[in-house]
Amino acid sequence: MSVFPTTRLHYVASDGCSRLLREAVDKMDNDIFELFLKYHFSTCEREDMVGITSNSLDIFRK
Repeated sequence: MSVFPTTRLHYVASDGCSRLLREAVDKMDNDIFELFLKYHFSTCEREDMVGITSNSLDIFRK
């Protein structure tokens, strides 16, 4: 994207470590899943977390 006149807004690990915890996430009740989501949303843009994701989302402004 560096050749385009854009600004990166977010680079997000969209599934983060959930792929590693798939079975545990599937078994979570609503309260525990809400805690997991809070964790995920607080870490999904950390550079060290982006490397473990299977899917990432790169958001730019034109």
